[in-house]
Amino acid sequence: MAERLSKAKLSVFRRLSRKKHRIAEGRFLIEGWHLLAESLGSNARLLAVIYDPSRSLQDEDQRTLQVALERAESVYLASDDQLRALGETVTSSGVVGVVASEEDSWEDLSRELSRIESGCVVALDDVSDPGNCGTIIRSGDWFGVAAIFLGEGCSSKENPKVLRASMGGVFHMPILECRSLRDRLMEARKSGFEIIVASLDADAEALGDFNWPEKSLLVVGNEARGVRPSILELADWRLTIPRFGKGESLNAAMATSALLANWRIR
Repeated sequence: MAERLSKAKLSVFRRLSRKKHRIAEGRFLIEGWHLLAESLGSNARLLAVIYDPSRSLQDEDQRTLQVALERAESVYLASDDQLRALGETVTSSGVVGVVASEEDSWEDLSRELSRIESGCVVALDDVSDPGNCGTIIRSGDWFGVAAIFLGEGCSSKENPKVLRASMGGVFHMPILECRSLRDRLMEARKSGFEIIVASLDADAEALGDFNWPEKSLLVVGNEARGVRPSILELADWRLTIPRFGKGESLNAAMATSALLANWRIR
């Protein structure tokens, strides 16, 4: 049964814009019809849907709403002002969802990675910009990577900007937030993955000449500092994208997309 969103409930949900509250409460916000639809198409647990009943919806959004109303544990009716207070976009789309956090298990993922014969995992080392993190997740989703590791210094997968930039990719594949990326890389190597570090060094292997291993683990580092030395020393390969024009550099998301496209068409 739907109820009006009270000031007290609004205040409670607004706290989820901060990471410490998302962690403490085990839930996060998603904004917009597309993300809501993507969450409904996954195993995500929809705790609440908050929407503006005065909005006129397109057919696809109306169908999404109907499924959400059936699936959500709680339903709240809200005004445009309330939804804008919950969201981070300038113009509200008219809906916000509250989703239960679910941490991917390394034990389960490790077993899955050991079973696959061919595939790619992407690991991010200190990629702090949430837009880049989210876009890399979106790119990994497009090219069909097996999993994404978020190492130290990366934005959380539940960060609102990461969620929006991922375009729902966070709901489509395992995304492991690693306390020690180095440890996870070493464990993945035991499952047959070869570690490939994206590099700007002139003596790194040029992308056009590279033969991707059957089980590839691509590590992308901070745009300014690159991959940390403790991670770089694990590299089986260092790989660079040749420059043909005058551009100074590619950002982390652009570079990852170029590398994954090459991996897929190898």
